[in-house]
Amino acid sequence: MELTGFRDQLQDTIGLKYLSTDMLKNQIIKHSKHQFIEGDVEHWWHEENQRGIRTRFSDDLLWLVYLVIEYIKFTGDETILDIKTNYLTGKILNENEDERYEKYLPSEQEGSIYEHCIKAIERSLNFGENGLPKIGSGDWNDGFSTVGNKGKGESVWLRIFLITYIRRIYSNL
Repeated sequence: MELTGFRDQLQDTIGLKYLSTDMLKNQIIKHSKHQFIEGDVEHWWHEENQRGIRTRFSDDLLWLVYLVIEYIKFTGDETILDIKTNYLTGKILNENEDERYEKYLPSEQEGSIYEHCIKAIERSLNFGENGLPKIGSGDWNDGFSTVGNKGKGESVWLRIFLITYIRRIYSNL
C-alpha cells in the first residue's frame, strides 16, 4: 500500500518546479484535499483505503503555504489561489490524544487554495508561554516528536517558518 506524507511529498516536490510546474501545481491541489476543516492536515495517508493519520504536528500544514507561495513566485500564476477543493472531515483529536489513524472522507465544505493557506496559518497561531509557536507532537525536526505532547513545548524553527510565510502571503506574496 502506497504511503503519502503531507510534509515529505511537498518537500520532495519543490525541486520539481524546474522540471514541471504542472507537477508542483497538481501536488498542491492534491495535498489541499488532505486538510481538515479545522486547518490541520493528515500527516500521512494511504490513497487506496482513504485512511490516514491525524496528528498534532505543528509544521505539516504550513508546507502547503510554502509551496503555494513558491509556485506563484516561480510561475507568476496566481490563479492557483482560486482553485477550490474540499476539506476533510473527521473527529477532532481528544485533549490528550496525539494521533489517530482513521478513514477520513471529504466534507461538503470546500475552500479556495488561498482559503486553505489561511486556515493553515490560523491553525498555527498557537503560542506558548515564551511567545513561540507550540510544537504540538512534533515539527520538522523529527527528533522533537514528543517534546510538545503535553502542550508545553515550543519551536524556534516553527516561529521562523511561520513568520516568513505569514509575511509573504499577507503581502501579496
